[in-house]
Amino acid sequence: MNIILSYFYWQLIETPKKLILIIKDFIIFGFDLFSVKETIGNLFSPWKRYVWDYGRSFDFAKYLDVFISNLIARIIGFIMRIFLLFFFIIYEVLVLIIGPIVLLFFLLYPFIALWMILINII
Repeated sequence: MNIILSYFYWQLIETPKKLILIIKDFIIFGFDLFSVKETIGNLFSPWKRYVWDYGRSFDFAKYLDVFISNLIARIIGFIMRIFLLFFFIIYEVLVLIIGPIVLLFFLLYPFIALWMILINII
């Protein structure tokens, strides 16, 4: 009888605690994988730090060309970082949906198995 109690203690107490910690680790991993803090901090930075220099002399055409080039680099950086944050949100939502489903299945599995055995006996 002691082994049955040990099994249910493991099934219903120990392993769900570990599964909750694993889900929490997946959430924290998402923040590290997608570098959320750095991405939000650099949201309007140029893509891959591509910046053109204005030079010392003032030439309106060159000044306008460099300004537009730097603006385009910032827009591309903004778009890429928005996509990265979008994928981060998708990842987190999937973890928050799949994690509890796995936990619920793990908790209910022994009862479902017992129910299926009892149905087949009757």
